[in-house]
Amino acid sequence: MIRSFYHYLSFQKRIIALYVLFMTFLTILLYVEPAIPIHFSNMVYIHIIALGFFLLHLAIDYYSITAYFSKMTSRWFDGVFIPDGIGEPHTYEQFLYTQWLQTINNQHQQKMVAITQEKKESLEFMTSWFHEIKTPIAVCKLVLEQSSHADMQNIQEEISRIERNVEQALYFAKSDHFTQDFFISQTDLDKVIRSVVKQHAKEFIRRKIKVDFQVETIPVETDPKWLRYVLSEILSNSLKYSADGGTVSIHSEADDKEARLIITDHGIGISQADLPRVFQLGFTGSNGRVHQKSTGIGLYLAKKLTNKLGHELSISSQEHSYTTVTIHFPKGLDYLSIVK
Repeated sequence: MIRSFYHYLSFQKRIIALYVLFMTFLTILLYVEPAIPIHFSNMVYIHIIALGFFLLHLAIDYYSITAYFSKMTSRWFDGVFIPDGIGEPHTYEQFLYTQWLQTINNQHQQKMVAITQEKKESLEFMTSWFHEIKTPIAVCKLVLEQSSHADMQNIQEEISRIERNVEQALYFAKSDHFTQDFFISQTDLDKVIRSVVKQHAKEFIRRKIKVDFQVETIPVETDPKWLRYVLSEILSNSLKYSADGGTVSIHSEADDKEARLIITDHGIGISQADLPRVFQLGFTGSNGRVHQKSTGIGLYLAKKLTNKLGHELSISSQEHSYTTVTIHFPKGLDYLSIVK
């Protein structure tokens, strides 16, 4: 943004021209009027004094404009204009612009309120729909569990997949309103991860994937419901890309700064080219396209929710060898400063 006295002068051409015209007229008048004899040196003196007053006027006007402009810009907060404290306008032009900015600000606020209300209504509808759709899925699963047909196993797996996708969409929709359903408490990490493993027990058994479980009883500050979902997404990914009969390792460690939960699978891995982008929304990578299993949402959502919980999610991998996902739980974190 350009703010200089020279730049200001370039917009004062009319008043400068008026000053030159007036002084020229005055000079001619004094010279041609015989009743007003004046010496050349006095004429020079009059011009110097007049020019001094004129420059003083321009300097004061420049300072007044820039000072008022600085006050106005200081009252902008995240696109919202708060006119209190800027004082009264010094010129009619400042008055007009102040009124114009207030009008724009009021219109902006009205639109923001309308958008927020629409988004709230949309979220309420989506949340209601997610809960409604989970009921017939649960009924179908119950019917299938009581069925004796062998081919019902595949249908049950597909319904479980639908259920996970619905739950993923539900958490995705709720993630922008995180603070409305957020409660930090001291949580036993061992109990949370065990409940998540139990949730995926059928797939572990069906695919004969072993669990190397070495998690200690470590208390962490977190929201257990949101953490349970994050862990479910990570474990689901580990199972998705592990070979039948493989092993998923889950262990914990801690030091003075943080506790860590580490989940490792020995599946297809992630290429080094794709690794920096795995947390981006919609990114599936080369393996995701080949195996046609990835949606590009799971890790993005896990990362987003982990950050909102005040934790950190990191990943390391080697293609065709392993993938390790680590959740870091910092100690002594002020949660009031990170919840947004």
